[in-house]
Amino acid sequence: MFKKKHALIPLLALSVQLLTPGCSKKVNDLNMVEMTIDRTSVALLPNASQTVTVTGGNGDYKAVSSSDAVAKATVNGNVVTITATSDKEKAHALIVITDKYFKRQTVDVDVAKLFDLTLSATDVALEANVAGKNEVTITINSGNGGYKTELVGTAGQMVELNTTKLASHGKFTIKATAAGSPKIMVTDAKGKEVIMNLTITAPPAITLSKTQVDLSAVQGSEEITVTAGSGGYTLKVANPLVAKVYVNDNKITVKGKANGTTSIAIEDKKGQKATLNVKVAGGDFAMNFTDQYFAYANFGDIAIVDQTIKSVKKVTFEMNCRISGYRGLQTFMGLEGNLIIRGKNDDFRPTHPIQIVGLGDRITLETTKSFNLNEWLHIALVVDCDQTDVAQKYKFYINGVQDPLVVTRNDETHTSINLASSSDGNRFEIGRSFGQDFRALRGIVSEARVWTVARTAQEVSNNMCVLTGSTTGLLARWNFTAGVETGYIQDTNNGGKYETNLILANAKLGGNYTQLKVSASVFVSKGCPQ
Repeated sequence: MFKKKHALIPLLALSVQLLTPGCSKKVNDLNMVEMTIDRTSVALLPNASQTVTVTGGNGDYKAVSSSDAVAKATVNGNVVTITATSDKEKAHALIVITDKYFKRQTVDVDVAKLFDLTLSATDVALEANVAGKNEVTITINSGNGGYKTELVGTAGQMVELNTTKLASHGKFTIKATAAGSPKIMVTDAKGKEVIMNLTITAPPAITLSKTQVDLSAVQGSEEITVTAGSGGYTLKVANPLVAKVYVNDNKITVKGKANGTTSIAIEDKKGQKATLNVKVAGGDFAMNFTDQYFAYANFGDIAIVDQTIKSVKKVTFEMNCRISGYRGLQTFMGLEGNLIIRGKNDDFRPTHPIQIVGLGDRITLETTKSFNLNEWLHIALVVDCDQTDVAQKYKFYINGVQDPLVVTRNDETHTSINLASSSDGNRFEIGRSFGQDFRALRGIVSEARVWTVARTAQEVSNNMCVLTGSTTGLLARWNFTAGVETGYIQDTNNGGKYETNLILANAKLGGNYTQLKVSASVFVSKGCPQ
């Protein structure tokens, strides 16, 4: 540019004005911010104007010129308009912008009849299709107005230009769309020109070792490798009822939850995207517990965020099973010492009712009928604590038909049920309780459900083997249809708020709750009560 000659007297006066507080407020006590502006220099032809925007500050902005004979400034809100008043070959002024707390910024103003055309940058590196790295805004630092841009050669295949602010603000934006070395020519009204050289790179597209995962077991899994990409992968499952997904570096593991199809959206740290399609088509199985295995869950994990499950007024426990042998106190399902469904008598007894026991055995009921061996059986316990009559408070259904309960002890009944509490480590258990292997279930289980509502007789009867209609109040639903070696049974609670999987363990190691993996051979054909 040219040597600047500052008008000292106006600036000295301005300094006195700015440094003299207009009130007795203590500046250090004020909640103020530093002032920022979008540009600190402008180049103007005679009588031309440009704007400077205050991008941060404390309001009540004022602007003063060091020489009104060179340039004047007016303020409208946070926009300062600077207009050249000199008709000399070259002239310079300084505009000082202040706010109500005397924070300031300065703008150098050069006025001339002819300027060199200069830009804020002429060599620019961009990365196509990467947010934050694919665009740049170029400012014309000096020139002679009438600015135009031109994409040279095939540059239009690699960049897009936004020139909506070129005339008003002397700015334009370049957006990279493809890799290459495009050129852009900028010209002004006096025939001055500048060539911009761009270097554009592009991140690699995400590629996968395969784009379709087909799982032949409900709880099957498969690992996919990201063979190209920029790392930092995030994943989103379109239908989380069908599958779940984990990522470790460039390895993606897909695990099935229920039969169906879904897709997984994959994005890397540079914004590249890919889709992985998933289909789960597993067989319909049940798990043979024999008397070797049991399963447990802990609703206490839910209670951390939802205290209501500690004082539920209504519950329904359901199970589909096929029992192969009688055992005293063999556990069907429930909360030991709180509310549990269990067998009553050993083989040598003539009758084999099902017991419902709770509150430390202070309430004990049993079914009128015995249950049969080697037949598919649906059982459902419905408890409504709002009822005062024991016969209405506790109802039991066998194969969809209510079986009258015989009260054998009634020292206390439930006023509410804490689903996060049991005398066996607060576990909800299926197939064994209290760490005693003689209480292990002999049989096969295909499905179990826990509700926080009292299901009606019609709802119980209509949904023994297939769950349809409303699932309001369904806290957990376990289909024992994994079909592969596994250490857990997936909670398939139809999109409920919480997921509480069952942990599988060895029923023969009395008191041991260590998770173990059962082989695929324990998953056998399932049936339905007739």
